[in-house]
Amino acid sequence: MLLFKSGKSLFSRMFFMIFFLLQTVVFQSCEKSEGRGGTGSISGIVMEHFYNDDFSDHLYQSPAVDEEVFMLYGENGEVGNSTETAMNGEFRFKYLYPGTYTVYFQTDDSTSAIGDETEKVVQVELAKGEDLDLGEMEKLTPLDYNDGAATIRGVVREIKYDKDSMWPNLVIEYSDFAYEQEVYLTYGNHTFYDKRVRTQHDGSFEFDNLIPGKYLIFLYTEDVTRVKGRIPKKFEVSITEMDELVDLGEITIEKI
Repeated sequence: MLLFKSGKSLFSRMFFMIFFLLQTVVFQSCEKSEGRGGTGSISGIVMEHFYNDDFSDHLYQSPAVDEEVFMLYGENGEVGNSTETAMNGEFRFKYLYPGTYTVYFQTDDSTSAIGDETEKVVQVELAKGEDLDLGEMEKLTPLDYNDGAATIRGVVREIKYDKDSMWPNLVIEYSDFAYEQEVYLTYGNHTFYDKRVRTQHDGSFEFDNLIPGKYLIFLYTEDVTRVKGRIPKKFEVSITEMDELVDLGEITIEKI
């Protein structure tokens, strides 16, 4: 009987020791790790600023979502890490040692003529246990003229004169909507037109997905005085809102 009791007591002690070890492992696994061992943090918000293609016009801004932000530790950047921004553009590096940190992300270079990217770099000194907020950091992004949501539209009507009639006594042969009439769009100070469309059966045309800015819409009509061949009809349009709709109404061209 004594041997049996001693064996049972030994078994009980071993059971409770194993149970205690398992409890300790589970508890420690649920605790938050301090990463590289520190208690400090570095945070900030990346705000994306959108411009036109030559950065002459600021269009709008919004939080940069899923933007990759990098961090280097030490003056020579021995240790690196990265994270992505949240829906509000916020990022945070946690569990950091005190020391020198470099935080950076990619942004377009507003001084480059060929659309190069550069790095937005901030170097800081982090004290022990410090929660350092870098505040708002600006990311630059250029947009093409057709990266927006605005629209310019209109309708072209054609007046056809009898070829034997002479100005100023022209005789109208017919008047109808112009089909497959070419209409051109030029954005800002561009030296060549950016887009050309043709009118539909009802004379309608449309330039969509436009960003805010100044546009020149033009098409050609014949010179009914017969002094010149074709002369342009021009319309200057200024768009101020991202989703603005500009209707030029009915445009009349003449042909002989």
